[in-house]
Amino acid sequence: MNHKLSRAVPIVVVSLAMLVAAGSAQAAHTSAWDEQWLKTSIEGDRFEIEGGTMAQQKSLNPTVRSLGAKLVADHSKSLKDAIAAARKLGISVPGKPSPSMQWELRIVGTLSGSQFDHWYSDLEVEDHKQDITESTDEVKEGTNPKLKKLAAEDLPMLKEHLKLSIQALSVSP
Repeated sequence: MNHKLSRAVPIVVVSLAMLVAAGSAQAAHTSAWDEQWLKTSIEGDRFEIEGGTMAQQKSLNPTVRSLGAKLVADHSKSLKDAIAAARKLGISVPGKPSPSMQWELRIVGTLSGSQFDHWYSDLEVEDHKQDITESTDEVKEGTNPKLKKLAAEDLPMLKEHLKLSIQALSVSP
């Protein structure tokens, strides 16, 4: 019986080594590119939620307030999905927008009335153009299939937000 056990041990060890290697190979599919996209996406979601909340509070324009509400709702869901993906992949989750995003929010937050509406809407137009480019790049250049799928799922939402931001800008003097 010991003889049979001694033959089984190397098989078990090799099997475990293969499982560990397979797990490492799966983890290796998350490139620095993927990780950076995911972290930037999370920061962007936080930016949109904070900015959208500000727009709902500060804007006198119903189109801009509606845009803000839409951004809060959609980016809250996107944030939840992105955080879940980051945690599953062992990627750290940014707790706030990037420093440059925070600066943009501070600046636009000093404005009021039609100035706020105009510059907030303009900020959203430019931000969503950038988000669309970054998510498209992730779909094309990313290595992690789950993150590429997440980016692809975000694209229709981001394109809709761009359209709504352009509309809000057009009604903001």
